[in-house]
Amino acid sequence: MPMIRVFIDFDGTITRKDVGDAMFERFGGKRCTELIQQYREEKISAIECFQLECKACGEVDLIEFNAFLDRQEIDGSFADFVKFCRSRGMECVIVSDGLDYYIKRILMNNGLSDIEFFSNSLQFITKPGTKKVRLQPSFPFTDEMCDRCACCKRNHILATSADDDIIVYIGEGYSDRCPSRYADIVFAKDELLVYCQKEKIPCYEYESFDDIRRLLEKFLAGAGKRGLKKRRRAELARKEVFMGE
Repeated sequence: MPMIRVFIDFDGTITRKDVGDAMFERFGGKRCTELIQQYREEKISAIECFQLECKACGEVDLIEFNAFLDRQEIDGSFADFVKFCRSRGMECVIVSDGLDYYIKRILMNNGLSDIEFFSNSLQFITKPGTKKVRLQPSFPFTDEMCDRCACCKRNHILATSADDDIIVYIGEGYSDRCPSRYADIVFAKDELLVYCQKEKIPCYEYESFDDIRRLLEKFLAGAGKRGLKKRRRAELARKEVFMGE
């Protein structure tokens, strides 16, 4: 029997705002705002953007840095959504083009540290005798054929799913555009919603994880026009990736 696998973006989807962008703008200032814009205009790669943002932050007070992260809020219905998925045998995995340090900390702060996630990494280079650190990113999940994202969400989806599995994707932003092409069911808002509508990728609009839960309940009960089933174009896209390897 096929499994239903739920892949979820982090920044702006689970969290109420893009924590990565807010973090760099807070500690790196206007320079980081400019770099984010350059990345969106495809003038620099995701890896270059992260490296330059970390450089722009200079020396950061780690106590202040952690305090900023601890103020970040998540969608209040996310924890119940995870419980719902697990009660129905659906596996939830977070795929993020953000940084593991803040993802891990925010999940832990909300009692959700047991959720598996894939992301880029962040290490600290400490300044002896002080609470100051420099930020150093690393990228264990790049794709050699594409540099638009530093952590390739598509590859995680394909690597952790079987041919018969039904893939659900939940996202909202720039880095969610690629994986949405490979998902059978897409829940979208904000920038991702606009992209899916433009590219004619079938999707369901949502505002909170409560909206997604209610729709999935209907699908599991056999209601709705599409229900939980394969999307032909997504299935073909997944096969094309494997055939091209």
